[in-house]
Amino acid sequence: MSCFGFSWMVVIYVIFSLPTLESSLTSTTVKSYLTDLGSNYNKNIFPKYKNFGQVSVMMGLQLISINGFDEVSGILELVAKLKISWTDDNLQRLYTPSYSSITEILVPQDDVWLPTITVYNSVESLKMVGDSSYHVRILPAIGWVQWIPGVITKTSCSVDATYFPFDKQTCDITFTNWGYQESEVNLFSRDVVLDLSLFTQNEQWSLAGSRVSNSSKGGNSFITFSVTLERQPTWFLLNMVLPIILIGLLTGLVFLMPVDDGERVGYIITAFLTFAFFLDMISSNLPHTSNPMALVVYFLTVMVYLSSASTIVTIMTLRIYDKSTEVPRWLKIIVAIILARYCFPKKQVSDEEMAGWAAPEKKNKNKKPEVFAPTDNISYRLVGLALDILFFIVFVLVNLICTVVFIVPLSSNGS
Repeated sequence: MSCFGFSWMVVIYVIFSLPTLESSLTSTTVKSYLTDLGSNYNKNIFPKYKNFGQVSVMMGLQLISINGFDEVSGILELVAKLKISWTDDNLQRLYTPSYSSITEILVPQDDVWLPTITVYNSVESLKMVGDSSYHVRILPAIGWVQWIPGVITKTSCSVDATYFPFDKQTCDITFTNWGYQESEVNLFSRDVVLDLSLFTQNEQWSLAGSRVSNSSKGGNSFITFSVTLERQPTWFLLNMVLPIILIGLLTGLVFLMPVDDGERVGYIITAFLTFAFFLDMISSNLPHTSNPMALVVYFLTVMVYLSSASTIVTIMTLRIYDKSTEVPRWLKIIVAIILARYCFPKKQVSDEEMAGWAAPEKKNKNKKPEVFAPTDNISYRLVGLALDILFFIVFVLVNLICTVVFIVPLSSNGS
């Protein structure tokens, strides 16, 4: 074989062998770096040269989902990922030109120094976030470390249910670096809002906004991620609010029911028990606090009082219907005013015959019309009829006024 042919074979061999040689070289370099990391690096040593200086830890939160929000106990459960990064001087000092082929590397989190990030307002325990199965990403040339642990947080939240079910709740998830002063480890974030690229909507609560803020208290550094949750009101509106309003308006109709049927008391007591049921139902969905109280609780309490008053008035008017004594003149005057007899002093038929359903006797078609003075021919049965008309108007108006006073601020959410 000629020398020319042999040279070309060498060149071709070298060309095809370059990827294998490079991979072998990189693998050897990584093993060497990891060996150097295990022998010359101590994760218990503060990541500053000569243990002096402040480590700036940048944090961000990527919200994944809202697992649940218990308004009664005030606990918010979230699933999220933390994005934590800092610079470790001790890792940078390990970097030598022989490791120049390593641009970045993944190592177990237990092999390097980690900030003791803890959920400050957790309702379960004050444990450091992260797990031994997580890894950190290292850029050896600059000693930069990135740590992305997943977290499931259960944090306390102050609930303001004033405008339930059109309420909005703002809850904070606060992190601190447990065991280090702010002069040693400072937590900060460049984000203004949460990262929602992986967020999945909740069926009951929608995310109306978010905010990120840094703070310092008692020499410690804190970072707070705030979320504003807006309730989806459709279910509560159809199953709670609207039935309460309708039953309240129906309460006044008890005074239009025929007296002789004997169903008035049963009707009004059923309405009263319905309000009591809804009051218990709503109380089970709201925090047991008196400041602030939900407007719907005030409204339902007023409806219970009105229903109680309707029950008392219904029983009293039923007793009036059965009286057979002479009606006092002052009461006749009041009844005449209620029935507008002074506006129409000459009646062709009696009020009982006009009412029809309130009078037990049948009308006589052959009977000649009679003319009555305003206070003539007024019996206790007619007194009961007049009171029914009066209380029907009063209770319907009061219910309408209470409903409007309740609905207007509730639907506008206080704005």
